[in-house]
Amino acid sequence: MSRWIVGGLRRGIRTTRFPDPRAVAEEQAGSTVALHWQKLTGSKALSAAALCPTDAISATGTHENGELRFDAGACVMCGRCTRLLPEAFQSVADPRVAVRDRGRLQMVLSWQDGQPPAPAALRREAAQVQRRAYRLFRHSLHIRHVDAGSCNGCESELQMLGSPYVDLHRLGLFFTPTPRHADALLVTGVVTANMEEPLLETYRAIPEPKLVIAAGACAVSGGVFAHGPTTKGPLDRLLPVDTYVPGCPPTPQAMLHGLLLAIDRAEERYGHDRGEDGRGT
Repeated sequence: MSRWIVGGLRRGIRTTRFPDPRAVAEEQAGSTVALHWQKLTGSKALSAAALCPTDAISATGTHENGELRFDAGACVMCGRCTRLLPEAFQSVADPRVAVRDRGRLQMVLSWQDGQPPAPAALRREAAQVQRRAYRLFRHSLHIRHVDAGSCNGCESELQMLGSPYVDLHRLGLFFTPTPRHADALLVTGVVTANMEEPLLETYRAIPEPKLVIAAGACAVSGGVFAHGPTTKGPLDRLLPVDTYVPGCPPTPQAMLHGLLLAIDRAEERYGHDRGEDGRGT
C-alpha cells in the first residue's frame, strides 16, 4: 500500500487533455469496431456474420450474390470478427465515435455475380434547424442519467467522467440529480419493461429544449438483450435520440465525446466515409 501512496505523490494528479486532439493517441481502449468494406468478399462477409452474437453483422445470400448489414451500434466488442478478419474489421481506439444520426453507425453492402461488396448511400445529416438548437447548450450542460436496465458496465465507465483524470466539469458538463434542472438525458442499458415508465416520466420532466444521449450497445440497439421478453428498447423506439455512443461499454472518453457532440462542441468523426487508414476523408 505504501508503494502506491508514494507513487501517487510523485506522479501527482494526471488529467487527460481530451478532447484535445493530441490526447487521442494516449487512449488505448477500444471504442468500437470499424468495417473496411474494401477488404471484404462475399464469402468473408458470410463467415463474419455467422460469428456475431448480436447480429451487429448479418448477411443473407450466397458467396456469389448477397447482402451484408453492419451495425456498430449493436457491437458488444466481443472481438470475434477482428480475430477472424483483421483486415476488414478493426478495433477503433479513437474515443470520438458518437454520432447524431443512428444511420451513421450502420452500413449495407451488397455483392452480385461474385463481384466485391459495395456500400449503399450514407444517410443525410440532421436538419440545420436542430443544429441551431444545440448552440443553446454550448457553454454548459446539466445531465440526468438513467440506468434503464444495464449490467453496470456502462455505469462503471460513467463514474470515471467525474474522476480527476477525465474531469468533465472542466468542459462545463455536470450531472444533476433532478430532471427538472437537466438539459440532457443520458440513458444506459436496454430499456426494460419495469423501467419504461420511469424513463418516460424523467424525459417528460426535463424542460424543453432537451437532448437525449444513448450510451452503450444496449441503449443504441438492445445489444445481446435486443429480443428479450422483457425488453422495450432500443432507446430510439421510445424517445428521440440526438446522439448515439456505441461500445460495450463505451470508454469514458467516448461518452465525453458523445456529450460534446450533442451540444455541437465536437466533430462527428466515426462513419463509413473513412479512408483506408480509418480516418475521415
